[in-house]
Amino acid sequence: MARTLRVFDNDPSARPKVYSSDFVGRFRAGQKLNGRPVGLSAWRITTGDPEVGKAVANLYGGIPQSWETTKEDSLEVLTDADTVKVIVDGPDAVSFRMALYGMTGKPIHACDGVEFIDTEDPRVGQPCGCPQTLQERKAGAKAGHGPKPDQRIEFRLADDPELGRFRLMTGSWDFMKSIETVWRELEAVGGPALCTLKLELVEFQTKSGVDVTYRKPVLQVHGRVPQDVGAALPSLAKHVEEPPF
Repeated sequence: MARTLRVFDNDPSARPKVYSSDFVGRFRAGQKLNGRPVGLSAWRITTGDPEVGKAVANLYGGIPQSWETTKEDSLEVLTDADTVKVIVDGPDAVSFRMALYGMTGKPIHACDGVEFIDTEDPRVGQPCGCPQTLQERKAGAKAGHGPKPDQRIEFRLADDPELGRFRLMTGSWDFMKSIETVWRELEAVGGPALCTLKLELVEFQTKSGVDVTYRKPVLQVHGRVPQDVGAALPSLAKHVEEPPF
């Protein structure tokens, strides 16, 4: 039986919250309005910690407010920032897989594009059967019967590294095309890297004359973290038990 302090029994709201995640917040590129997903032009940050909510609002604008969710990150901040300086602790902090999620919210297909990779799946190591071409992969994902990119970026804020670790989860096909370059650049840095995380505007016209506009997540690697920032990062390289997926 877990030990508790009885001093909080009569004032349970004063008991510090315990979060199951090692991440203090998530960066998101969209939200749901009337049940439909909508892209945003600036970062939306969600967290379960009111102090983190206040801190990111002070840094990037917006007001911490509640939003409807069953997860721990029950506060959201609709910031004014589409570009944020972040610190990424090497290539292992940027993970990739192709995944198709089922009704329970858990993946029913997780692969690297060639083989199944989920160690809890008896099919692990076997060919995943995904189409050969990117166009076919996109069509299968759009139809709802094929996996799409499931990518995670773990980072700290360069403006406040001690605030904690954040995560961005994205299914962007555009980001998938850049991920090998990102890995190479982070590997070349050889340690915590100063990066820019931004929502880049994409505009083009289809062959049929339809104008298309959307924002894609971009991670630009600049180089080693400056010494004045690095001094505040004693725990960046610590081992984290929580897996990327």
